[in-house]
Amino acid sequence: MKKLIVANWKMNPQSLEEARVIASSLEHRMRTMDAKTEVVICPPFVYLPAFTHYLHSLKLGAQNVSWVEHGALTGEISPAMIQQFNVDYVILGHSERRLFLGETDSVVNAKVITALKYKITPIVCLGGEEGATEENMKTIVTKQFGATTKNLEKKHLEKIVYVYEPVYAISTMRKSHPETGEHASEMVQHIYDLLEKKIGKASARNIRVLYGGSVNKDNVTEYAKYPIIDGALVGAAGLDPENFWHIIQEFNRESIHHI
Repeated sequence: MKKLIVANWKMNPQSLEEARVIASSLEHRMRTMDAKTEVVICPPFVYLPAFTHYLHSLKLGAQNVSWVEHGALTGEISPAMIQQFNVDYVILGHSERRLFLGETDSVVNAKVITALKYKITPIVCLGGEEGATEENMKTIVTKQFGATTKNLEKKHLEKIVYVYEPVYAISTMRKSHPETGEHASEMVQHIYDLLEKKIGKASARNIRVLYGGSVNKDNVTEYAKYPIIDGALVGAAGLDPENFWHIIQEFNRESIHHI
């Protein structure tokens, strides 16, 4: 199973020209590598059409999708809309949407169900809750996992990518600090334990669980060295081709090492 590195560009960059420069640089670098790693970029919605037939070594993802398939819902984007732009993945339940936009577990659950219906792979973030600490994180992740996967069958659970994303490690949060690799690996294991209880150990090990939270070229080794961490959801560093490329290489190197 390939490692997965996802660049969440958030509300950046501010021009399509700059977005193309970033993507072109990554495309060129990926063609030179014997990739054991799958790489996804998630630009803002307005840039998706520009990359539909442009990316070859990279895959395309969206940062959000509506739980409603169509209708009168101002400002929302339907799954059918993003599907036509060859979008393979969608980020759901990110801590910024939970904290700043009031997104609840039940809304995330509805979005997951809708994305799966349209064969778009959900990247479900767990760990984004106000007041979260290392001490209560297992309780929070357990609650969010149960609520966001409610009413999903085994075949659906197996098609989701999960991300341990502690809110206190997100760079947009005040006084943020990256998680240690040791604790991140423990939490990834905890998510696997939750999956095993639902679908069994053999099936759970075929699912990817990533870490997200201020990953960059300076600390990526802290996470890549743990085989149980299947990749990273990257924020700010995903807009810097050199920085992001270093993250890709590190996970790719560790993936080859552990084959």
